[in-house]
Amino acid sequence: MRGLKFLVIFMGVLILLGTSFLVFTIIQRGSKLIKPNEDKVINSAIEIISPTNMELKNVSTNDGKIIIKFEDENKFIIKILNLDTGLELNSILIKKE
Repeated sequence: MRGLKFLVIFMGVLILLGTSFLVFTIIQRGSKLIKPNEDKVINSAIEIISPTNMELKNVSTNDGKIIIKFEDENKFIIKILNLDTGLELNSILIKKE
C-alpha cells in the first residue's frame, strides 16, 4: 500500500513537471512569433558600385532579391542583393579561360 501511495505521488509530480515544460515551450515559441524583425530595414535607395573595368550585362529581380551580372574579358561576376535591406547576400566570381 505504501508503494502504491509513493507511485501515485511520483506520477503526479511527473505530470506537473511535464505540463509546466509544455506551457513554457508554447510561451517561448509564441513570443518568437510576436517579436518584430528588427534587422529588416526598408531602404528607399540602394547604391551599387560597379567593379573596375567591368561592363554591366544584366539586372533582374526574383523573390525579393536583385541579381546583377558584370562581365569583362577575364571574369564574370554575379551579385545577389536583398531588396529590403540593400545588403549583398552572395557574390559569385566565374573566371574565363
